Amino acid sequence: RVLAPFLRKVKETYPAKTIWCYTGYVLEKDLLPEDGRKHCEATGEMLKYIDILVDGPFIEEQKNISLKFRGSENQRILKLKEILL
Repeated sequence: RVLAPFLRKVKETYPAKTIWCYTGYVLEKDLLPEDGRKHCEATGEMLKYIDILVDGPFIEEQKNISLKFRGSENQRILKLKEILL
C-alpha cells in the first residue's frame, strides 16, 4: 500500500527507468487473484508500474548461483508488460 504512490512517482519522473520487484510470492497464485494471499487494493496499481517481477520463494534445495537475477531454480523473471496487457 505504501509503495504504490512511490512507484507511481518514480515512473512519472523517470519513465524510461525499468522497475524491478522481487517477491517471495507467485504472481498467478498469490498476487493476481482477489482472494490471493498477498492481493490488496493496491496490488493492481503496483503491478502496473513494475516492469520486471521476480516471483517465487527462494528454496535452498534449488539454489543455483549461476542463475542471473534470481537465487533458486523455481523463481521466475517475468516481464509484466508482456503478461498483463
